Amino acid sequence: MSQVLGKPQPEDEDDDEEDELVGLADYADGPDSSDADPDSGAEEGVLDFSDPFSTEVKPRILLMGLRRSGKSSIQKVVFHKMSPNETLFLESTNKICREDVSNSSFVNFQIWDFPGQIDFFDPTFDYEMIFRGTGALIFVIDSQDDYMEALARLHLTVTRAYKVNTDINFEVFIHKVDGLSDDHKIETQRDIHQRANDDLADAGLEKIHLSFYLTSIYDHSIFEAFSKVVQKLIPQLPTLENLLNIFISNSGIEKAFLFDVVSKIYIATDSTPVDMQTYELCCDMIDVVIDISCIYGLKEDGAGTPYDKESTAIIKLNNTTVLYLKEVTKFLALVCFVREESFERKGLIDYNFHCFRKAIHEVFEVRMRMVKSRKVQNRLQKKKGATPNGTPNVLLQ
Repeated sequence: MSQVLGKPQPEDEDDDEEDELVGLADYADGPDSSDADPDSGAEEGVLDFSDPFSTEVKPRILLMGLRRSGKSSIQKVVFHKMSPNETLFLESTNKICREDVSNSSFVNFQIWDFPGQIDFFDPTFDYEMIFRGTGALIFVIDSQDDYMEALARLHLTVTRAYKVNTDINFEVFIHKVDGLSDDHKIETQRDIHQRANDDLADAGLEKIHLSFYLTSIYDHSIFEAFSKVVQKLIPQLPTLENLLNIFISNSGIEKAFLFDVVSKIYIATDSTPVDMQTYELCCDMIDVVIDISCIYGLKEDGAGTPYDKESTAIIKLNNTTVLYLKEVTKFLALVCFVREESFERKGLIDYNFHCFRKAIHEVFEVRMRMVKSRKVQNRLQKKKGATPNGTPNVLLQ
């Protein structure tokens, strides 16, 4: 960052050019991405095992667990804004499905939803190919059911995956805890944690680290858990956290989150501890801003988008705290907690935000160049390299 936060300087003359950088996340893969092979014949949303290079750019997140543990419900609630009550009518997943999540430059990955009846010993199941390109493996355990079988499957899955890829982040969602009392939640988490780690220790795999989360689709716990998982897949996370620390320290801000507006996943926050109630207020504020903008923020003919570079919101709570939201890119928002006395210096906060926003765009640009370069390299590999069975490709003239 060329400017020093906290010391106002004259505005740059090329601010209009900077504003055009909003939306740099458009380079992310979408349904019409040039990476897709129109001749492959692969069904949309269904796993295509024929492309060994598909995860070179996007990290892969695997959703695994027994049948009816809640894997598909988690995906629908977090990334499709489905009401939790509607998930009661979802059919059980009977095939491996892949979904690209490309909300922004940082929330950019693939989710593979595995059916609960998957058999690792089936010779047709190429688990080595799947685990080789995986960034995170989320294993969902139904806390309201007998989880002994789930723990056995967790152990088998983790040991097989670790042999193939030692860099996988192993995440355990102890799910459906909304039906448990607070004491029962803690007891269940302690029991599952102890049994899972004991199984690994007995197998001589103490070096494998499992992260445990209590989750439910009926509150914000599932969003916070997914936030922690996604953050581990963001190489720029230390840079983003450092920028947030500089921003809040020079602006008198208590807490700041960088949110993906679409999924309500926070991709970064400052170094102060995260309070669940604070996170819930931020999520609710994003919902309020989007809902009101959909009603009053569009033009008379309905043109435009409910969230754009003009989006901002101020909500004053009854405990002398102010919630302040500002648009960073068309997919990212900065949500801050500020004391009323500090918010009186709103001009300083806005200037510091301008510097922060400019720095985020610079990070976007670096990542955009890197991803485009890797995509070009992958296309060259696919044209000149070997096919998945090891035979060289032959280009027909």
